[in-house]
Amino acid sequence: MPLYEYRCAACDETFEIIASLAERDEKAVCPACGGHDSARVYSPITLGGRRTSINPENFVRPHGPVTPPRPSPPNKGARS
Repeated sequence: MPLYEYRCAACDETFEIIASLAERDEKAVCPACGGHDSARVYSPITLGGRRTSINPENFVRPHGPVTPPRPSPPNKGARS
């Protein structure tokens, strides 16, 4: 299930909740003050790994060009 971030309108606390897609738009209860007036916060995505920005130089292959795969030998007993 996805992780959603919410902000409480009463105390301005930001908190996260794991919820299904069907539950994502329901009002979440603030863990700090118990308020029910919360809104979902839309934040930028985080990419895994050590790269912190999308820069074309981050995706350059360090070992030169990619060689095409060799064709696999035909299966024994396969009909053509």
